[in-house]
Amino acid sequence: MKIAIISDIHGNFDALSAFSESYDELWVLGDLVNYGPQPAEVIEYVRARATIAIKGNHDQAVGYGDDPHCVPPFREIAAETQKITEELLNQDQKAYLRSLPRSLRLTRQQTSFFLCHATPSNPLYGYCEANSPGWTKASNEVRADVLLAGHTHVQFIQRIGDRVVANPGSLGQSMSGGADGRYAIWENGIVTLHRMAYPVEHTVQKLQSLSLSRPVLAKLTKLLEGGALS
Repeated sequence: MKIAIISDIHGNFDALSAFSESYDELWVLGDLVNYGPQPAEVIEYVRARATIAIKGNHDQAVGYGDDPHCVPPFREIAAETQKITEELLNQDQKAYLRSLPRSLRLTRQQTSFFLCHATPSNPLYGYCEANSPGWTKASNEVRADVLLAGHTHVQFIQRIGDRVVANPGSLGQSMSGGADGRYAIWENGIVTLHRMAYPVEHTVQKLQSLSLSRPVLAKLTKLLEGGALS
């Protein structure tokens, strides 16, 4: 059995359309929307193809008109793009975002999984870096063979005894270095990390057609091209 695991698409339909990996099941770890120019297309793709999708902090924010609780460098970007995202989605699509679960426990081929967007103890807003010992505590708490989370946009695998913690990285706004989309594959008991190229310049062009302020457009472009915000 082959499971493709993606996260943090953030309205980037160019990246999602370029995702050509074969799979038996597609799992999405949240943040379908915000930041990117095509949130509606991303939602419809996930609704049609994903076996499992869970809720991220931006899905919660757009679905309910809430604050996504972003760290300071991202607050202006999130607030400005959230207004546009809410205008681009219909009520049915917002209802879909609201319906997504915050976490899930699953079993496949006698392997137990725990899925969340951020951390098990704070599924929407928790922040735990790749090398943090907090993942050991989280793994011990959920007691699943594989703990899967997104949110940080940084791809990693951490092995804790006979358990695995993995973040597939961001498909639509990677912070693992470079513009490539990132994802993970679970196949027959093994988690592997992958990357893929997509036409990031097309996404930038679509952002330019939105009513974004110049500072926010510049920051989003920098992020898509693999840069970091201070």
